[in-house]
Amino acid sequence: MFNRKIKNYIVTVLLLSAFVLLPLFPVRGNVDQSIAYLKTKTPNPWITMALSAVGENPDVDYLKSFVGASASDYEAAILALTAAGKDPRSFPNENFVQKLKSFYSNGQIGDPSLLNDDIFGLLALLAAGEPIGDEVASGAKNFIVQNQKEDGGWAFALSTGSDTNMTSMTLMALLEAGASKTDANISKAVGYLKDAQNSDGGFPYDPKSSFGTSSDASSDAWALSALNKLGEDLNGWKKDGQGPSEHLSGLEAPSGYFEFQKGSGEDAFSLVTTSYAVIALSGKYYPVSKIALQENPSVSFKIEGKTKTYCKGEAQAPDALELVKIAASNCNFTYNIKDTSYGPYLEQIGDDKASGTDGWLYAVNFILPNIGAADYKLKIGDYVLWHFGEFDWQPQSSSVTLSAKVGGSAGNPGGDNQNPGEGEISLSVSIPGAGGSLDFGDILPGESRTKTVKVTNSGNVALTIESIVTGDDVFRNYLKVNNLSWRDFGTNLAPGVSEAEKVGVQIPSSYASPGTKNGLLIFWGTPGQ
Repeated sequence: MFNRKIKNYIVTVLLLSAFVLLPLFPVRGNVDQSIAYLKTKTPNPWITMALSAVGENPDVDYLKSFVGASASDYEAAILALTAAGKDPRSFPNENFVQKLKSFYSNGQIGDPSLLNDDIFGLLALLAAGEPIGDEVASGAKNFIVQNQKEDGGWAFALSTGSDTNMTSMTLMALLEAGASKTDANISKAVGYLKDAQNSDGGFPYDPKSSFGTSSDASSDAWALSALNKLGEDLNGWKKDGQGPSEHLSGLEAPSGYFEFQKGSGEDAFSLVTTSYAVIALSGKYYPVSKIALQENPSVSFKIEGKTKTYCKGEAQAPDALELVKIAASNCNFTYNIKDTSYGPYLEQIGDDKASGTDGWLYAVNFILPNIGAADYKLKIGDYVLWHFGEFDWQPQSSSVTLSAKVGGSAGNPGGDNQNPGEGEISLSVSIPGAGGSLDFGDILPGESRTKTVKVTNSGNVALTIESIVTGDDVFRNYLKVNNLSWRDFGTNLAPGVSEAEKVGVQIPSSYASPGTKNGLLIFWGTPGQ
């Protein structure tokens, strides 16, 4: 009875923290039968990590619509996705990294009484490519280090004693965060594991437990993974010719699963225990794999609902659909992305839900792409417009090309020129007396130039006019319309009415990137507002 009680408690602990995979090490044991066993099971994060560790290509679509309730839930999902080479920010319908960070408070992740979610939180963030200098990763690391026990180990909770499972995982997390094998806290933790090892070469969950101190497969596997991460010579961990690898291998059943302890048989947690064992015996450790964090392009955007603007501004995003997730976090709106046979589909933002002939459409630089939003890779300076309306909607806009030479000789202010671009029938832009582009000429840092353009509502519907700027940073950062940042400009035009707008650019005296600059000023109209 006591043994069974121990087993259930330990597996609960492991379920809250089992995850990932990584670099190629020599195989410690034959796990072919175990791989075949795992392939017959319904996928979950632990199975995904194990199969990824041995070079399989597991399907992770089940994580696209995953919704967790705790930090530990998202940590497991992140470690599984990174093991499979997927970005947990953009592959699922929800940004898992951002969601995990939302559990950070007062210098720790998740439940303040636990260490488990901080240890796996640090592993997950680093696996996702977050730098150790990240506030959440750094905070979690400091919290973990501060709570090392006197015996050198770490515990599942602040109020409990050290155990081999959390000590092994913490070793891997701190090493991944840049700790050295010779650091004092690392050496103490290795010493704790050495003292905890049983005479059969395996490891107990807690060498001081009153419920029993027999070696078990889960503890063997996590300790072995830590030794893999440390680069330890396993011969130095053998007792009477048997070390953790040998003891763990001895718990494999003929059908491929790993028993928790000899003779315990198969139970509901065998697939989890087997996943740990496959990772460890394949010479792997946690995180099994990590992705490189790539800097996403900076873009401008607006999300326009049927009766209101949900969000507008600038953000860094890899694609047009991920931009919605980022904007939702910044502007606190809800959304729903539906998986379809054609790919992910933005079904709803706020109260605006696709129905009949109305739905969400997106345009990039006022052109409607012919591919899904998740597949449209954004570039620096793009302008993304999400619009809720009829599916035959076309953005109404007119544009002026911009040019200037920064750092050239002063005295050539350029001409008042304009190119209406692909003029829409209801909106046009012109510069009185000239055609071509709006050229600001040569401008020195510290100088400014101002031009005038005429915006005309040439249709029969009242329009709310706004401006968008794309192109080089000089125009994106410093262009103004009517003495306002182009982001803040807005005016209402009745049908047939024209309005003169002053367009200016002022170069800061500290600007240090001379050369010819080009951009595009777009005026666009929203009917009926």
